[in-house]
Amino acid sequence: MTTFDMRESIIPFSLLQISNHFKRMKSGEVVDIICPDATVEKDLQCILPRREYEIFLLDQAVSEINGFFIRLLKK
Repeated sequence: MTTFDMRESIIPFSLLQISNHFKRMKSGEVVDIICPDATVEKDLQCILPRREYEIFLLDQAVSEINGFFIRLLKK
């Protein structure tokens, strides 16, 4: 499983990396994303192909992480 930490990164570049990684993923694989705020979920919905993924965990991360945690499952 791969984890992307977007908290201190340039968001457009990180989204491009996630998009490229998603294209190489096989059905059933998972990627975790730690992001600075929940708005990244909407960005992901814009760049990823509809109906090919499921966001099944979107929650405020543990306080020491200081961000949000998103888990994507490729269908």
